[in-house]
Amino acid sequence: MPAEPTDTPIFRSPDTRSELLVLRRRYAWKLRAADAFNRMLCRVWYRYRRIGPCTIPRDGPAIVTANHTCSADPMMIYAGCGYRKIAFMIAQEFADVPVGGWFVRLIECIPVRRDGRDAAATREAMRRIRDGHVISIFIQGRIAKPGQDVRPKEGVALLALRTGVPVIPVHISGNKYRDGIFAGLIARHRTRVRFGPPVDLSDFGGSTEGDNVQRATERIWSAIQQLSSNPST
Repeated sequence: MPAEPTDTPIFRSPDTRSELLVLRRRYAWKLRAADAFNRMLCRVWYRYRRIGPCTIPRDGPAIVTANHTCSADPMMIYAGCGYRKIAFMIAQEFADVPVGGWFVRLIECIPVRRDGRDAAATREAMRRIRDGHVISIFIQGRIAKPGQDVRPKEGVALLALRTGVPVIPVHISGNKYRDGIFAGLIARHRTRVRFGPPVDLSDFGGSTEGDNVQRATERIWSAIQQLSSNPST
């Protein structure tokens, strides 16, 4: 068994049985069935393992952000947290994938245009946060090819500073890069996912002035990278 993280999480995760009981009470049968199928697929086909506890708060709004390694990444994050429904901000084409698009609609993901100027998607994300939901955004904005340095974008920090909600960093490793949505979904991975404690942005006071957004972005990105320093097995 892998060692627990050295950092003490702010939010304690329930065990798997408790997670499923909470999910069963909170969501409809379609979501329960999709969650069970996703967990099975991740564990059997993707050889998924969560290292340490999930640190997503059990109640209230939060932003979950991770590095982006393949098109199956949202499934990996979702498999790690059975007690909250997570709405991902995803590229528009993911919503149009057969079968997968059904799951995207079921968990109420927010499609985003690739041109980076989708104000409607940003407004919808802020509305969801105000309503107490959990949303997830891949901070790099797109899948990084092996050896490619894809710098983090500022959207996560901007939303976090404007809303003041916890930002939960996640690191994903062990996935194989495949060119194309479908290829990434059917590839056999050996996925490891680690959730970190919320990133402290309180010293910015919610201000987006000056270089605050850039500095907050770098802090969030650093928190994600630090999670990889304790290797998974």
